[in-house]
Amino acid sequence: MVREVESWFGAKVMGVGGTFEGMARIALNGRLLVPGKLEGIGRFTLNTLKHLVALRPEDDFLLVVDRPADEMFDLGPNVKVVRIRIPARRPWLIRWWFGRPLGRVLRRWKAEAFVSLEGPLAMDMPPDFPQLSVIHDLNFEHRPEGLPSRWRKFYQTQFPRYAQRADILGTVSDFSKRDLADTYGVEEAQIEVFPNAADEVFRPIEDAQIDKAQTQFAAGRSYFLFVGSLHPRKNVEGLLGAFQTYVEKGGQWDLVVVGVAMWAEGMPTPAPDVEGRVHAVGRLNHGALALAVGGARALVFVPWFEGFGIPVIEAMASGVPVIASNVTSLPEVCGGAAFALVDPSQTADIAQEMLRLESDPHAAEGARMEGLKRAKDFSWRLTGEKMSHALNRLIHGRP
Repeated sequence: MVREVESWFGAKVMGVGGTFEGMARIALNGRLLVPGKLEGIGRFTLNTLKHLVALRPEDDFLLVVDRPADEMFDLGPNVKVVRIRIPARRPWLIRWWFGRPLGRVLRRWKAEAFVSLEGPLAMDMPPDFPQLSVIHDLNFEHRPEGLPSRWRKFYQTQFPRYAQRADILGTVSDFSKRDLADTYGVEEAQIEVFPNAADEVFRPIEDAQIDKAQTQFAAGRSYFLFVGSLHPRKNVEGLLGAFQTYVEKGGQWDLVVVGVAMWAEGMPTPAPDVEGRVHAVGRLNHGALALAVGGARALVFVPWFEGFGIPVIEAMASGVPVIASNVTSLPEVCGGAAFALVDPSQTADIAQEMLRLESDPHAAEGARMEGLKRAKDFSWRLTGEKMSHALNRLIHGRP
């Protein structure tokens, strides 16, 4: 259980069990560890850090957060937690949080390195202070529509600085690696890839659980599934158009949409003739999300731009066939295991693949089996190991 042990510089330090002398003192950015509201990068942070800490019991870690104590912060016996009492949820507050307040914490704790798995770095620290940053994708450079102007300005002005400042720069796919190199002028050979993975809760479920999922999420009907934020980049509007065409051509399954608005916009309005067959269920906790994914007939995930696309791997790990976009990172992540890759602008083609999946159980089963194999190529332990190797270079200059 996390407990408060001391406070200084307006920050409160919370201990997680005992600590011991280590070979290195590594500070970790935990700003996106938001209890009850973990989004994709937050989940990447949580899972990667858990394995990183477990792989390095000889090191001491300081997890820096902006929230009150929570059991989520209990990453291991060699971790302490410090809370900087600035609610870093807006661009100017984020810049402040990662400036002097964070710098004071790192200097007081005598940190030897800082790891940030969401992009921003400790900009108040000296240029020779070792830092590792993971920038997941550059959607804000290529698909800025839908972003509030203050956030677009923050991303487009600050993230090039973070990329150049990082001693080790990481991302989550080879596609994003090439994109970072091309867009920010970073040598591709200097960028590390730390992939996402599916949590263990995502696995095939029994028929009784599938029935439960259909009852809970789709009024007892079979359903296609979308998981993601309700943002223009995710192409939910195009998905709804494809679903309408699918229904008009005789499709019998419903559509379940899991997600909430990222900014001000919300769920696009389905056409009146299919509205009763589209079920918007909002954000789900982890267990409910695994049930919704496992109970789906297929994931239909057709965004305009993705740096990775973790719902694809979660669906494959659950034994659920995938229809995905044929752009950006998704062909790479699917690795030939998708039921179909489609142009996200072609709603008729998306609808046709949905109909084909419904009418061809043999092909659907083949995609299900290929997806299960593909999901095994990704694991949080492997990502943690790659991160640990990168830390060896960052701190000790060794592989």
